[in-house]
Amino acid sequence: MDRKSRTSRSATLEETNEEVSLWKQICNSLSKLENVQENITTIVTSINHLHTTVNTEDGVPPRIGDKLTEYYKGGIDLTQHEAKTINDIIEKLSVLIALRDASEYSYGNGVLAFGTSVAAKQPKQKDKNEEWILAVVLNYNNEKNKYEVEDVDQDEFGQKQRYLLQPRNVIPIPSAEEAKSMLEFNSGQDVLALYPGTTCFYRAKVIASPSKVSRDALFEHHGLTVI
Repeated sequence: MDRKSRTSRSATLEETNEEVSLWKQICNSLSKLENVQENITTIVTSINHLHTTVNTEDGVPPRIGDKLTEYYKGGIDLTQHEAKTINDIIEKLSVLIALRDASEYSYGNGVLAFGTSVAAKQPKQKDKNEEWILAVVLNYNNEKNKYEVEDVDQDEFGQKQRYLLQPRNVIPIPSAEEAKSMLEFNSGQDVLALYPGTTCFYRAKVIASPSKVSRDALFEHHGLTVI
């Protein structure tokens, strides 16, 4: 995927952070679960009401029997949907907990942990310039001394590409909290900058630190932000 196609997409660091994404999915699933359970309650109430109108000694009238059958089928479908949604929520919560636990050891033993957001240098491809992209660490291969990372962006086929990269081609991105305690970049220092609203990095040079000028004047190319 070339820079032009990548820069046409809007993907902020927050949106591509796996923990944030998972939490949004969980909240969305919980909202759906609440709606399903409300519908189940409505059906159960309707079934109970119909039962109170039937005299079992006289049998169930066809009209009421058909309605009861309809309600029961609808109730079965909803309970199956409920169970599937609950299992999905539990699975996502398990992954989120694992990510939160792993984030505390992101820099343990010098190895980046699963889920760490990084700037990753794509392997050189024919007729394409090398690019630094926003990616997430999947694992570290001790034998090959390489990280497996996954591009946060999808390709033209809707797939997220994965790469095996040497450590020097994987740069961890500090969290917002970590960034607060970082020293300012010096004037003239080479950096990787992220195009606003994209997942593509490029090489830039610092003109002045934030303490001396506004952030809009940090780079020779206007509108670019250091991560």
